[in-house]
Amino acid sequence: MRYGWLCGLLVFGCETPQTEQSADLTVPVTVQPVGLGTIESVVTSMGTLRPVQEAIIVTEARGFLSLGILAEGRKPTEGLAVQQGQVIARLKNEELVVGARLESRKLAVKNMRKMLDEKEVLVKRGLVTQIEVETARKDLVDAQSDYDDALVQIKKTKVTAPISGVLSEFTDATEQTLVDEGTQICRIVDYSQVLVDLQIPNSQIRHIELDQPVRMIDYSYPDEVFDGKISVVDPVVDPTTRTFRAVAVVDNPKGLLRPGMFVKAEIVVESHADVVLVPRELVLMRGNREVVFVEESARAQMREIETGLEDEKFVEVLKGVGEGERLITSNYETLRSRTRVTVAGTEEASGGRGGGGRSGGGDGGGRR
Repeated sequence: MRYGWLCGLLVFGCETPQTEQSADLTVPVTVQPVGLGTIESVVTSMGTLRPVQEAIIVTEARGFLSLGILAEGRKPTEGLAVQQGQVIARLKNEELVVGARLESRKLAVKNMRKMLDEKEVLVKRGLVTQIEVETARKDLVDAQSDYDDALVQIKKTKVTAPISGVLSEFTDATEQTLVDEGTQICRIVDYSQVLVDLQIPNSQIRHIELDQPVRMIDYSYPDEVFDGKISVVDPVVDPTTRTFRAVAVVDNPKGLLRPGMFVKAEIVVESHADVVLVPRELVLMRGNREVVFVEESARAQMREIETGLEDEKFVEVLKGVGEGERLITSNYETLRSRTRVTVAGTEEASGGRGGGGRSGGGDGGGRR
């Protein structure tokens, strides 16, 4: 019995110096002042760009093809810009021109108008009846209609651009080739703005509204972000994809974005400015609590925090730490509250502008 008591005393006496040594242990850490910044919650979707408008140009008559002359004396071909109303090609069709009898019909309109004017003067003098005046007026209308029809026929010999844009898929037909009515000459695409169809899952559609800001990212231009907005939100789910369709429109003044490009779109559904932000990796899970460590008077202090929005880099802190406090940014995984620390270096303040994020809470991704 005495032997057991002596052993217990010896063991207890051996543990005390080790515990005191652990308590006196000083951990080197780096710190970072807590900063303010902007953080956003975004819905991300991928899609393929298409032009804001396009037109397929086909001939409206049969004839021998003659290409027009565009800027700087160049004939139309793929990649050249055209303006609305500009002549792209002409069709030579003598039979159509002769059949239109444009000049004779123009002269008929002139004569019918002169006759009507004379009748209107004579009817006031009682020299002709009102019926004769109405007959002359009808003759003028008929002559004008015939002339307008002739103009339409002649107009068919000119192939013009219905919209401004860039030529694409231009015909292989050469000069003076006989082409039939309905022959496709080219496509014109207007990508001064571009559209992208986005697939929005059921869980996110409640966040999507018209005119919401959208950021478009194309990996061909890693340093460029293209700003746009939501222009269409389809209220009916697509039965094939089980998602909702939204359309974003993006200004493209430099023409960097091209139809057919595959892009990533970030729809900003919520944005908080001038809020406390801390790096995601510094937020730890201790039990069911989210905590960070701050340095106070050479001691590590564990702070329970309440979080809001978060993104790939930052977490919004609603409660628990404030601007200017010194976050511990190294050796924090094994710290306990009141551990002695020595500051080995100070990093730049956290915060700035957050990237594309999502609503806080979630599944705790990134917590340790």
